[in-house]
Amino acid sequence: MRARTSMPAILAAIVVAAGGLPAATAGTAVEDGSPQPASSSDITWEACPIQVTVDTAECGRIDVPMYHAEPDGEQISVGFVRVPASDPDARRGTLFAVNGGPGGDGYVHIGAEDYMIEWPQEMKNEWDMVSVQPRGQAGSTPLDCDHAPAGWDPLRANLTEAAGYFQAACEIGTPGYTDSINTSETADDLNDVRNALGEDRVSVMGLSYGTHLGSIYATKYPEHIDKLVLDSGSDQNRTWAGTLDDQTDGYTGALHDFLGWTAENNDIYGLGETPLEVYQAWSRVIVKESGTNPTVVPPPAQIGDLPEGLQWAGQPAADILTATGQPQAQLENLFRMVSAPGARQDASPTLAITHQVLPQPQLWGQLAEIINGAVQLPSPEEQPDADPELVAIESAALSMQQMVICNENRVAADPLRIPGALWNNFVEQDVFSLPGDTAAAGINCAGIEPNAPIVDINGDALEIRPLQIQGTGDPQTLYRTHRPMAEAMNSHVITVDGPGHAQVGVGNTVVDEAVMDYLRTGATDVTAAPSRPVG
Repeated sequence: MRARTSMPAILAAIVVAAGGLPAATAGTAVEDGSPQPASSSDITWEACPIQVTVDTAECGRIDVPMYHAEPDGEQISVGFVRVPASDPDARRGTLFAVNGGPGGDGYVHIGAEDYMIEWPQEMKNEWDMVSVQPRGQAGSTPLDCDHAPAGWDPLRANLTEAAGYFQAACEIGTPGYTDSINTSETADDLNDVRNALGEDRVSVMGLSYGTHLGSIYATKYPEHIDKLVLDSGSDQNRTWAGTLDDQTDGYTGALHDFLGWTAENNDIYGLGETPLEVYQAWSRVIVKESGTNPTVVPPPAQIGDLPEGLQWAGQPAADILTATGQPQAQLENLFRMVSAPGARQDASPTLAITHQVLPQPQLWGQLAEIINGAVQLPSPEEQPDADPELVAIESAALSMQQMVICNENRVAADPLRIPGALWNNFVEQDVFSLPGDTAAAGINCAGIEPNAPIVDINGDALEIRPLQIQGTGDPQTLYRTHRPMAEAMNSHVITVDGPGHAQVGVGNTVVDEAVMDYLRTGATDVTAAPSRPVG
């Protein structure tokens, strides 16, 4: 049976899936004079921020060096949230849950009740769970980039060195800070929090970007690692332009998987009997919302997509239809924009939500209901006013993401990609390919020279072999890119068959039970798992 979710729930989950913030109520306060959690006096315990809604959560912060190579230099603040084990008698230790991103919210990761990940109850019973808010984000010392640097001409500021202009703006608000926004320094922050909590060894569970951070932390501080779970890793040599470029194919494949699943469930959603028919229904909604059509590669045509009089020609004729699909979509997009000035495909809420939901197939049923009209998206007039505090939190997260990506990029720009990236950026606005195009061309980080320390990850010094979990249909950390991390860390790999990004806590009992077995014993025999529930 297909589980149903209310519209507010799916919208909250969509925001989290995109690395943003859910609508949340006031956080848990630690009142003056009340008993404080037992741990180091270096910790300042405080009221939890607005994102935290778990009643038992405890929030604190410590001071750390802005640059750990200069321990007596300028200091910054790093915040964290801890949720104590629900069953103290069964407590096995402390588990650092390292969120994705870069730019994912550490407080939300374990502290929000409406988070899209449902951590296994046994995990919450037996481990104190800790999540550190990465430096640069609200809750730790945030980047302050709301400034206008002087002396920049518009061409440099908006195109040729746009990222450099952004960095200069951040340096006005937070002088000397931007170069420290990198994964190596953040790994040192994790170790400082571990030390402040008085824990000699902790287990670490990294998700997505958290596998990048978690593996670097384990490489730098192997003596403080008990178990290490890497959920959805990728090739760190592709950081970051290569990773973003890989995601174009990943998201396109995930779209085709969604269209195929929806066609298989045509009796429920009524959007078409073939993936291409569902694509066309989806495209019509985007045209209605934005004035123009999407240009992402359509799914392969089937014989049923041919006009009745041509179906005798079979699959070769369908293959011709497939070959002409994207050029036709791009041409239609251009004609629509010319005939309706101001029309942009990225103005479509359905297109944006599709891109955000594709990594979470447990939400595909609700996405199909948006497309077929069973669920109506709220109009702009019906949208509540944005909470200024949440806006500030999200702004700092996006600033942090920009600096990490540009400080750490290892992949040289390809000048041959510049014309296509400019066309996509200023004309086509294809949300599926634009991030990869601009990253591969070097446009997204123009004006910033990568300067972060390169940490070659290595698991040789770990006492217990890491566990790595990878999905074959993951659009964000593609399965074909996971092997370098697995080899460097000597991971035991579980391959999850099917779509979706992030594999723990999404309803896949085989995965969750294997992770619990590993955390308890340091090993699991599981090497393959079926897909999570879809829809």
